[in-house]
Amino acid sequence: MNNSTHHDNHARGPYTREALARLVLSQAAADLARGAGALVVTRNDADTGPGGRVSEARQLVEHAEELLGRAVVFERERGASWEDIAHYLDVAPQAAEERYAPELAGWSEALAEPCRFDEARRRYVRRLPTAAHAPDHTRRELDLWAHLHVTVRDLYAVGAGLRMTDPARQETYPETEPDEMTGTVWKESRLRPFLELLADYVNYPFDDTDWETIEIGLDPTDNEDPDAWYSYPLIGPAHSLEIRVARDVEEGDMVSVAVSGATAADLRLRIDTLFAAFAW
Repeated sequence: MNNSTHHDNHARGPYTREALARLVLSQAAADLARGAGALVVTRNDADTGPGGRVSEARQLVEHAEELLGRAVVFERERGASWEDIAHYLDVAPQAAEERYAPELAGWSEALAEPCRFDEARRRYVRRLPTAAHAPDHTRRELDLWAHLHVTVRDLYAVGAGLRMTDPARQETYPETEPDEMTGTVWKESRLRPFLELLADYVNYPFDDTDWETIEIGLDPTDNEDPDAWYSYPLIGPAHSLEIRVARDVEEGDMVSVAVSGATAADLRLRIDTLFAAFAW
């Protein structure tokens, strides 16, 4: 097994094939919804050439066909028969199987070999959809997207229904309790700008005194010891966050960060984006 394949398998660790297929389906559905939403807007119609909106609608139909294929793969992964699927496609079971056999084969092959070396380009090429390649990130991103656009109170509308490999690890996701958002800041020197931006999100006046206090508290921490993390509050007029930080003893200059108290969907989205920006 090459290192790239090992990394993919490790990243997908607790997710069943069914869960990975569902994340791919969820991602495709969210992408289609974003595309359809853009077509609602009329302001730029004059900037579109004759037939331009038909072109955009045609693209949505193509994306919908891709979404249908993702749905078939997911249904097969969760045990649906071809008879079950064919009923909703309004075709014979054999016709349904023949139509989607290539997609199912490609899915299974990609799971078995997530990355393949491309001789022409002299590099590894990822074969799995992004949602299955990075399921943790995708799950968190889709939970936030659904909370912003689909659900009212459910913070885990996507993650709550995924079936994991070990039933004992199947997490329970409350609908209204705020969860702790976690990530890493690459390079300790970048921790201060990370915290300054985070404080700005809640209108907390972060200054030198705050940083010096956190810097002292961070010194003896160890991210592998839950009791050795350092906590610090960022209290703003509308939102109050609790920040926990700890040095990553294995990665050296990396700092693990946890943020709790972010209950508003827009705030959570901004924090998630901040984590992504400071991870590298």
